[in-house]
Amino acid sequence: MRAALLLAALLAACAPTAEEPATESSPAAVEEWVVPASIVGEYRVAGIDGEPLETDFGIALSITQETIGYEPRCLGFAWTYSLEDERVQIQRDPAYGPQPAPGGGTVTCLPAVSPQHRALADAIDAAEEVRRTPANAVELRGGGHSVTLFSQ
Repeated sequence: MRAALLLAALLAACAPTAEEPATESSPAAVEEWVVPASIVGEYRVAGIDGEPLETDFGIALSITQETIGYEPRCLGFAWTYSLEDERVQIQRDPAYGPQPAPGGGTVTCLPAVSPQHRALADAIDAAEEVRRTPANAVELRGGGHSVTLFSQ
């Protein structure tokens, strides 16, 4: 019995405590980013500019080999992109958004969109890097903006 208590005390003394700071070699101190080879997929927007998307609706984002977009695309929520290493180049897809109307002016669809839809567009417009987070999310970021995406 005495040996068991001594062994338990020795094991407890060697175990790390919650108060111990993380060292550079410990997993808690290392935030590893992985550059994805591809970001093609269907995603749920989980956050915009470092804040969680806390709404009574979700925003689904689709990424193909060449395009990024979400509804309503007719308002211009569509981009073409290229990905090389962690660098991403994104530009609005001119096939979507306001179109010239016969006789002048522009024609667009009329759905109302939330401020989150517009903030998401601003963040995608500014994106310069793409990485996979330790939580396995895809993050687009640049220009002080970010978008966090989880696969659906």
